[in-house]
Amino acid sequence: MDSKGAKLMFRLAWLLWIASVAGAALSLGLAAVNGAAQRETGLVEAGGNAGLTIAFGTVGALVAVRHVRNPIGWLLIALGCAFALHGFAQEYTAYVFVERPGVLWGGEAVAWLKAFKGEVTVIGLFALVLLYFPNGRLPSPAWRIVTWITVAGIGLSMLAAFRPGPFRNASYPPSVTNPLGVPGGDTVFGAAEALGTMLMLVTLMLAIGSTVPRFRRADGSERRQLEWLVLGGAAVVAFMVGTQFVFSVPDTVEEPLFYLAFAALPTAIGIAILKHDLYDVDLVLSRTLVWGSLTAFVVGTYVVVVGFLGTLVHARGDLVPSLVATGLIALLFHPLRDRVQRLVNRFVYGDRDDPYAVVSRLGRRLEATLAPEAVLPTIVETVAEALKLPYVAIALRQGQTLSVAAAYGTPSPDLLNLPLIYQTEPVGQLSLAPRAPGDTFTRADRRLLEDLAWQVGAAAYAVRLTGEVQRSRERLVTAREEERRRLRRDLHDGVGPSLAGITLKLDAARNLLPRDPGAVDALLGELKTQTQAAIADVRRAVYDLRPPALDELGLVPALRVHAARLEGEGLHIVVDTPNTLPALPAAVEVAVYRITLEALTNVVRHASARTCRVRLTLSGDCLVVELTDDGRGIPADVRAGVGLTAMRERTAELGGTLQIGSTPDEGCRVTASLPLPSAPDDGRYSPESQG
Repeated sequence: MDSKGAKLMFRLAWLLWIASVAGAALSLGLAAVNGAAQRETGLVEAGGNAGLTIAFGTVGALVAVRHVRNPIGWLLIALGCAFALHGFAQEYTAYVFVERPGVLWGGEAVAWLKAFKGEVTVIGLFALVLLYFPNGRLPSPAWRIVTWITVAGIGLSMLAAFRPGPFRNASYPPSVTNPLGVPGGDTVFGAAEALGTMLMLVTLMLAIGSTVPRFRRADGSERRQLEWLVLGGAAVVAFMVGTQFVFSVPDTVEEPLFYLAFAALPTAIGIAILKHDLYDVDLVLSRTLVWGSLTAFVVGTYVVVVGFLGTLVHARGDLVPSLVATGLIALLFHPLRDRVQRLVNRFVYGDRDDPYAVVSRLGRRLEATLAPEAVLPTIVETVAEALKLPYVAIALRQGQTLSVAAAYGTPSPDLLNLPLIYQTEPVGQLSLAPRAPGDTFTRADRRLLEDLAWQVGAAAYAVRLTGEVQRSRERLVTAREEERRRLRRDLHDGVGPSLAGITLKLDAARNLLPRDPGAVDALLGELKTQTQAAIADVRRAVYDLRPPALDELGLVPALRVHAARLEGEGLHIVVDTPNTLPALPAAVEVAVYRITLEALTNVVRHASARTCRVRLTLSGDCLVVELTDDGRGIPADVRAGVGLTAMRERTAELGGTLQIGSTPDEGCRVTASLPLPSAPDDGRYSPESQG
């Protein structure tokens, strides 16, 4: 809607409000002068109508000007206008027809407007308010039929304005007839009015029922708004139960209380839509529902028991039925209160008081979840729904940072952050928003959430581990393809052209042999050199795949040979290994060999050490490679180069760990721990590895 349309709707809302307030003021003025023409409570009824007019009209205008597209504001304005028209028409016709007949004109027209408005139109309007509350949308598209039935009921009830003959109002003289009555239409229009009233009553019940599934699906602010509506409705129900069953209230008191109680509905709706975040309604709603239910139980039990026993013994005035009813209530009150409190807590707080139900629901949802990527979203959704929280999120630790892996609902600034830990290792963080802005979690909430955090930590660790395994697989596939690409490039660009050149030179030597044997001899010398270069290229490619020394000598002898080559210029290298080593997988042998060679190369180039020791030990199911030197260590400001990075990657590929410790001027220690499989994974072992 453009700014011009918004201004027009703004003016229309306040214009209707001014008209309804003016009607309420006129009705109060007429009620004051009508005097004996009205019943004893006439002024009270006029004041009540005026109060409801102002309450519904004001709330409706405020909602309409702030949320132009929300139909609730306009429906509340319509309710305010209906109450204003009802009050004004009732007082005006009483003045014209009873108090001062003939003084003012238009009595029949005003009476017709009152009949056209109908006595039960407000029922349909309020049903529409409930259907569209709180966001201006129906609970689902299927509820459109209920909306149209409500509108049809309102229209049918308005047809009563065309019934012929005198108006059906005991305060009008019989001579006052309907100026727009349709002759012969009394039966038809009377039936239409009855049908419309029935339809509106049915749709009102359906509208009240629609708030239950809407409340169950709602979260965050929408749930808060619905709670305010329930609180307003509870005020009306409490008034009806109190005045009809609990207390004996005279009409002069009951009628003002009715209007005050009914005014709680527009007040609650206004707070819900305009200022629902300013007040904490959970505690009030919980106590209201609990004590309202208990009051209904006490009253109902008392009435039923006293009535039944009184009928049975024919002694309604006897004290015995009352004593029996009181004793029965006393026996059932405490267990019933506990039961009702649990039901209300579940309605307001979810399954907070039943941790087993939360864990059980979470377990069932996880069992039904097959894909690893759906585990964390399932957890946050289940926790949010079970505890009725507006926002739940799980963040996984990636190095020193946290990244959100799954979230449900709308985040808020006041979050409770609980660490996710698996076997003393921090794996992430569970973030939860309180049920309303400004709320805090109770002790019961925190106990349950902390217990859940331990369970979620294991699941988060499994998900993170699954992700790491998947990324490792991707890295392995990438490394394999890169290795194949390198081999293809080396063979295509190196060995291939060399062999092709050798073939051409052999053809040239064959052609020269009959004519110039001396030239053939020189050409053969070039062929020999080129062939040796091709052989060197092949050997280099083979060495990059797997060092030949491992197959020719075994792991330990190969390390000793390489260490002997690096000794010199004051450096002594000692290779210390067990007497026997188990048969090692090829991947472990290559990793140990290359990590050791890279570490020894760094010692020779940078350490300025006199002694270096290489130790291979078995620790459980791991082979530990430890290299120490007495050199100058690694400076604190030195960044890891290609060599150290390659060592870490080789260790991580096999699921091992690499630790590098260094103290300036006191040497360096490199420790790589590589897990050994319990059974051979590819059948490739080096029998010489026992060295």
